[in-house]
Amino acid sequence: MFEIFYAKSVAKDIKRVDGNTLHKIKKNIEGLKNFPDISNIKKLSAHPLADFRLRVGEYRILFDVDWNEKIIFILKIGHRKDVY
Repeated sequence: MFEIFYAKSVAKDIKRVDGNTLHKIKKNIEGLKNFPDISNIKKLSAHPLADFRLRVGEYRILFDVDWNEKIIFILKIGHRKDVY
């Protein structure tokens, strides 16, 4: 099982998301504890911020993984038009 840590900037990102979508995002982030055994994840090849993304409807969650420490760092949450 992986531990999940959030970047400080994610608090600002969350304020921009409506309540129903936010509930779905939180549920999917909790599912990341079972990484990599979940769907909707894609490895990003040339993104400057993150190595992976999780798709939740029109929103994307960008994150990095520390395989040695079993830690997932949530770096950015946002609408797909703004994240990339």
